[in-house]
Amino acid sequence: MKRGVAGKQPVGLGAEPELKRSLALATPADSVRGMFFRSVLEVVRALGDEAAVERCAEACGGRRFVDFTCYPTASFLRLLWSAADLLRDGYGSFEGALRALGRRGATDFLSSSTGRPLQALLMGNPKRLLESLPMAYAVASANGGRCSVTLGARDNALVVLDRDFLPREYVEGALATALEVVGTREPRVRGRPTGPLSIEYTVTWG
Repeated sequence: MKRGVAGKQPVGLGAEPELKRSLALATPADSVRGMFFRSVLEVVRALGDEAAVERCAEACGGRRFVDFTCYPTASFLRLLWSAADLLRDGYGSFEGALRALGRRGATDFLSSSTGRPLQALLMGNPKRLLESLPMAYAVASANGGRCSVTLGARDNALVVLDRDFLPREYVEGALATALEVVGTREPRVRGRPTGPLSIEYTVTWG
């Protein structure tokens, strides 16, 4: 089992068996856009530790990624686990590091050529942002998965991801940040696994 920079063993989702389980479910056809690889590596580079960057590059098989080119999901999972292990002391836990990486991924997507028009269109309207998630999900990955959104009568929604490989905490951070970027007050996101690659996210705000 890998150890973090402080010599501690990864816990929770950082455990080697959990990563192996996810990798076993990923196929060569499953992929993630390069911008999400880049966002993780940039967070690690901010540590100022070249050895940390090299460890992550070795885990995912590269240092440079083209934003909208697709790369293997398995490589992204290895990168996430490696980066979260390195960053967990700075964010309080392995899971906290995953949430931070998800936040950075959402920020980078909404700052991209595809995300900027969406951000302007959806500003101040969290329900329209949530309605746009299936389209954004299709752009971000190519896993043959499904994203569905059910809006509640008040300030809440249920987001369901099927055949999604990303850790729950990563997605929680990404969804909360996307809502914040469009001006949503106090967004809260909580995920509940319903199957090996299926999670329901309860989203509330206001």
